[in-house]
Amino acid sequence: MKLRALLQDVETNSFYIATQEVTNITDDINKVRHSGVFVCISGSHTDGHSFAHKALEKGAVAVICEREMQCDGCIVVEDSRKAYATICANFYGNCHKKMSMIGITGTNGKTTTSYILKKLLEDGGYRVGLIGTVNVIIGNEQYPADLTTPNPADLHRYLMMMSIAGCDVCIMEASSQALSQMRVYGIDFRIGVFTNLSPEHLDYHKTMDAYADAKAVLMKNSSVCVVNEDDGFSEKLKESAKGKIVTYAIKNKADITAHNIRQTADGVSYSLKIGDEAYNINFDSMGIFSVYNSMAALAVSEIMGVDTGRAIRSLSRFDGISGRMEKVQNSFGINVIIDFAHTPASLENAITTLKSVYNGKIITVFGCGGDRDKSKRELMGKIACENSDTVFITSDNPRTEKPEEIINDITKDLSCKNYFKITDRTLAIKSALYSARAGDTVLIAGKGHEKYQIIGTQKIYYNEREIIKKLLEDKARF
Repeated sequence: MKLRALLQDVETNSFYIATQEVTNITDDINKVRHSGVFVCISGSHTDGHSFAHKALEKGAVAVICEREMQCDGCIVVEDSRKAYATICANFYGNCHKKMSMIGITGTNGKTTTSYILKKLLEDGGYRVGLIGTVNVIIGNEQYPADLTTPNPADLHRYLMMMSIAGCDVCIMEASSQALSQMRVYGIDFRIGVFTNLSPEHLDYHKTMDAYADAKAVLMKNSSVCVVNEDDGFSEKLKESAKGKIVTYAIKNKADITAHNIRQTADGVSYSLKIGDEAYNINFDSMGIFSVYNSMAALAVSEIMGVDTGRAIRSLSRFDGISGRMEKVQNSFGINVIIDFAHTPASLENAITTLKSVYNGKIITVFGCGGDRDKSKRELMGKIACENSDTVFITSDNPRTEKPEEIINDITKDLSCKNYFKITDRTLAIKSALYSARAGDTVLIAGKGHEKYQIIGTQKIYYNEREIIKKLLEDKARF
């Protein structure tokens, strides 16, 4: 693509040779190629402007930057992040304009809601691509996800692949960091969904209001906004909506409501009311959050024109998602549950759900990630200990922090004494499984679908399902 076409809709007063061919775009100096374009992004740890000259030495035909770098090929723009998103969209054919874009944002529930919605829409006749925390799905192909919402180069490449595959809908999780960092800048969403907001990522956003403001970016760029009316930040999100608003709720008045909710170990059932119509819902997923997630998905499918009866039948056949209240079968009569719960709200929801549907003891294994929001550590320790019979506090992606120090943060000022500190996650899981008896429940929280531990800066293979299976096999030999 010619540089002129690449920079369409990007404002710049810099002089540049418009006829040069561009072969790739990146903000990573290690990925700069001959005839590529390097975008200088100022981040929290590094400033891409310091690599401008190096990018040109590696063969880049242009460097996009926010200030003059005193070098040929420097193109100055007001906002590098916005420019990056725009030129990536141009480079990959602006394929977001060829599909119905559906964005889902919120602290919890994004992944589950997106997968439910994917099934409802596909059963309703749509061809759907998905971008999210677990993976990227395009047709029959799946690709690993490094970020919940990819950087603009990867994002628009995926959208192009979806367009080629014949997708007419893209469902994507929109993280607060991605929204604030302009990764989805320039994309007009047909529908934006807000699930909920609770403390998370405050190391990045600093305050809950700033966190909510980031989420509200999706509402500002969506033609229809689907909002959880029961959430304390719903008014703030609705104030940001530019188009039609559709609300759903269990406790408050809303366009779509749930009544007569029943929770069991096999799932939830409830009466769904849309306008004057009522429908019986059966969903094989535990917890009140499953009611909210399914309602959000049903609301979107209704907006997309899927027959309500068909959508409800599809919901009843939903198979669940890896690492979301996932049951691990065993011969000991122990309820072993793997869940991605890694925030105070999601951990509390998971434990209280298990307490409501199972009668035995609740044994919880969890940790907190290193180099991330430290303010939630003590709160999660309090939630786990107050709602569980026994807690094993361990490692969960310690990154460059010492696991022992993270665990000490979690247990700081804890008044309850029903916890054990075990740095080795496998040993912590083993201790939990071996202490459990028939009828007890072991919740292994934090990693969910992940198949790795991040120790230092290295991603090390770590598959909890394989580990649990081996530990249970060993237990059977005793």
